[in-house]
Amino acid sequence: MAHDVAVLGATIAGLTVARRLAHKGYDVLVLDPNPEGDSAAIGHGVAAVGHASTIANMANAYGLDAAREHIRRNLSGFHEIRRIHPDHTMLALSDRSLPGGDESESRSIVELYREEGIEADLLVAPDGVSVRTQALSVDVAAYAATLRAAAVAAGANVVHGVTVAHLTRREGVTRVHFRNNLAWVRDIGTVGARAVIDTLGVSPWGAAARVAPAQWVPVVRCTPRKALSQVSLCATSAAWMIRPLGDRALVLGQKASIGRIAQAGVELHDWCVEHLGATDLVEGRLAIDPSDHGRPVVGASAIPGGYYARGNGRGELMNGTASGWYLAELIGGQRSAGGAMPPLSRLRAYGASRLRRRG
Repeated sequence: MAHDVAVLGATIAGLTVARRLAHKGYDVLVLDPNPEGDSAAIGHGVAAVGHASTIANMANAYGLDAAREHIRRNLSGFHEIRRIHPDHTMLALSDRSLPGGDESESRSIVELYREEGIEADLLVAPDGVSVRTQALSVDVAAYAATLRAAAVAAGANVVHGVTVAHLTRREGVTRVHFRNNLAWVRDIGTVGARAVIDTLGVSPWGAAARVAPAQWVPVVRCTPRKALSQVSLCATSAAWMIRPLGDRALVLGQKASIGRIAQAGVELHDWCVEHLGATDLVEGRLAIDPSDHGRPVVGASAIPGGYYARGNGRGELMNGTASGWYLAELIGGQRSAGGAMPPLSRLRAYGASRLRRRG
């Protein structure tokens, strides 16, 4: 018998949607090529209800309704993380990511937050304008382990060390053909699913959802002269995010192309020394998939039964969780365009969820 849902990739988005659908009673299988935790334990480990620059970009590109929807998804993801991972830290977020620091536009963003019940304030100071909200901070490896355990506890079957070779579809079922990663294993395994969620870009719809070449971000871990107490976002400096890590700090730079990442790393190093008085610097870089004006590339494909989460929406804590939440709503039928699972699957899932609640 075919599974209800096959998820390609134990990413943040993949494990979030797997947990939510399995909790509702759907038969969910997750296939991942990496060792346990590797696909989800990435990124900076900070989630917020939004970034001022992203919300402004989305409002200008798609309208206020799209910006509101972005905030709602992030807020749902925010609550999702807090529910399943008690070992999180709440910090103040000073958001100066809006280019130009326009006071009127920043005030409009604060009002959007407040409309959704979010505590937000505007701070106007001689050195600029900042939107003040809260940020949620986690250890990414610990959160990845918690999320996987929660998905398994909900009933999802999570399998690591297998690589998807190709997909075929007939008679309403997608066949996922995969190989075990062990070098001496040559046999191809096959599983069927009524819906397939691709967070790795291996399906036709997942690959087509890629919006642009990968971008690069310089990263510095350091010991600042003075311990930090809040997360800060900046628009104009070499640093984009400054996050406290106990007595140390994690600093991410602005996005750069592969040709400029080396110079961006030098600039971020110098910024940390000058502005944080940083010592014990450890430098690195992240490769990230781009997103469309900050909107995670996530949704349903033109191929029946196909769904995807690409761009920043597959693995990064904030957008990955929001994307997984949205996909679960879409497939489970809570969205107006939803009702994606066939009636028998939904009926069986409803019965299983009732039995689970009784237990």
